[in-house]
Amino acid sequence: MPQLILSLSIARSLIVSSQAARFDHEYDVVVVGSGCSGLTTALVAAKKGLRVLVLEKTDFLGGTTAFSGGGVWIPHNKHQEQIGVQDSRQEAERYMHEVLGTCPKMVDWMEQYTAVKFKPVPLPDYHPSKPGASVGRTLLTEAFDGRKLGSRVKEIRYPIRGYSAFGSMQADPADLPILTAPFSSFRNLAFGSKKIARYLLDLVRYGKGTELANGNALVGRLFYSALEAGVDFWRNSAPKSTTEGGSVESLMVSRDGGPPVRVRALRGVVLASGGLGRSHVAEKFVPHEWTAVPRGNVGDGILLAEAAGAHLPPPNEQNAIFAPMSLLHRSDGTVWRYPHFSIDRSKPGSLIVSRDGKRFANESSPYQEFVKTMHAKHIKRAFFIGDSVFLRKYGMGMALPWPYPIGSLLRHGYLIQGRTIRELARKMEVDETTLENTVSHFNRQALAGKDDDFHRGENIYDRFYGDERVWPNTSLAACAKAPFYALPLVPGNVSITWGVETNKDAQVVRADGSPISGLYAVGCDQNTVMKGAYPGGGSSIGPGMTFGFRAAEHLVAVVTTKTE
Repeated sequence: MPQLILSLSIARSLIVSSQAARFDHEYDVVVVGSGCSGLTTALVAAKKGLRVLVLEKTDFLGGTTAFSGGGVWIPHNKHQEQIGVQDSRQEAERYMHEVLGTCPKMVDWMEQYTAVKFKPVPLPDYHPSKPGASVGRTLLTEAFDGRKLGSRVKEIRYPIRGYSAFGSMQADPADLPILTAPFSSFRNLAFGSKKIARYLLDLVRYGKGTELANGNALVGRLFYSALEAGVDFWRNSAPKSTTEGGSVESLMVSRDGGPPVRVRALRGVVLASGGLGRSHVAEKFVPHEWTAVPRGNVGDGILLAEAAGAHLPPPNEQNAIFAPMSLLHRSDGTVWRYPHFSIDRSKPGSLIVSRDGKRFANESSPYQEFVKTMHAKHIKRAFFIGDSVFLRKYGMGMALPWPYPIGSLLRHGYLIQGRTIRELARKMEVDETTLENTVSHFNRQALAGKDDDFHRGENIYDRFYGDERVWPNTSLAACAKAPFYALPLVPGNVSITWGVETNKDAQVVRADGSPISGLYAVGCDQNTVMKGAYPGGGSSIGPGMTFGFRAAEHLVAVVTTKTE
């Protein structure tokens, strides 16, 4: 008997040694992608005791989230009470038919156990006339001091130009009225001067601004918490799947262009690579127009899942989050893209016309609905028009409010300037008389405070993004002070929301509904739970984080039978 036990012990040692030799690195969980959903999965799994590795294909962390406003759509969240809103699960169910019940739990857990902190904003749902619509379901992230990350703050993806000044100087949305009126009071001047002084010091010490806002703040808080929880991060690391016996247990990873290494995932691989927004495959599901997603989002996660037997569902009614977009064609041949969500085009004193010189929609409508109207009316190019007062007060895309300079934007043709509306029309290459008549008619309606053509300013959403100082309609003011400006707009998207089918725990499933062992998908690698709808601001980020949370909980519960 002792000899038999010794023989079995030797045999087991040889098996373990053989298993170990097959892998260069070993973790409980490997997350592919570093947007909010991937970072959430990694953070929660690590906080619950698992060893986690995050792979990022590019040099920067944060994915599309770092480009976004960072809103998180969470029905029935605790912060709504702070702004006097009483929401309920029943009302949310009426609004979207199917509530993500884990959403409020995810918010509570994040705020209790991590550095992620949310704040309420009285933003209405995007279809305020529908039954069950409410206010405050969108949460913003508290600004984050990136100095807590030290030199690693440079690893976070830079925001889109227009959401920052001078390259990387960011500001919390609540501070914008102060920063855009620096000389209106000593307090404003002192506040702005302090911000600029800190930014200059940050440039010397860190090479970029460290005050993180919007989506950068969410990424920064998740990244900081994940580092504290012991998560490892590999940047410039492109993975390839390894499927054995119908399950995914490891990845081949090329790190920093070196030879591939094999990374074992004892409990599972989580796909969070941001979807296929920059892939030509997207042409099959959305009008393949300009997109604001990072260059690396070409569907790597979806291809890995497909190779493992994932089910790719039929296209949804809408397969992207749309937004009108302005483009800056730079001298080096690159194109910078700016998605116009609502902050500028909804302000009073502006209008948007198509190439025939006529308005075609309510300029203040939600970005998804605005571009859907462009598609329906076959509008490939439009013009966002404002006067000198409008540009000075609110800005137009990458042309930030005064005193930010606009000379280079005029030289590159991003912004068009005219001393009169007729001169502006000539430069826009639209009919001068038509545009002049359109602006005159718009101005008469603006002075009366009533838009009989498209009802701008008549609902709670329009009024939220208007200017409460303007009366009688916070969304309408005349466009009358020369010089005049026009910003060309094209229909675009900020993410593709079609992906692989998953179950409620974010496990990737086959066509018959059975889960593929060890494989999960979250964020834009996962087919949207909204099935093409877009009910409110952050209704991509909110579900993405929620499914990341659910995936982590499921991974913690997994009992692995793989040889340790």
